[in-house]
Amino acid sequence: MIYIEKVHVVWIEAGTVANPDNRVYGGLVVHYSNGDVEGHVMLDYPENAAMNITLNDIRKNVVLKLREIQ
Repeated sequence: MIYIEKVHVVWIEAGTVANPDNRVYGGLVVHYSNGDVEGHVMLDYPENAAMNITLNDIRKNVVLKLREIQ
C-alpha cells in the first residue's frame, strides 16, 4: 500500500513584460512511500478541483501516475 507522506500545493504565477498576466501552473507534489521505495510525483489538478479532493483521491492518482512511468 502506498502511504502519502506529504503533499505540497504548488501554483506558480509568472509573467513577462509583454504579458504580465501570464500564469504558469504547477499542481500538487505528492511525497509517498511504498515499503522501501520512496519518491514523489506531480499531479496536475486545477486549483479549484484540488481544494475538494480527498487523500484517497490523491493515493489513487499517485498509483495511476506511477503506472504511467513504468
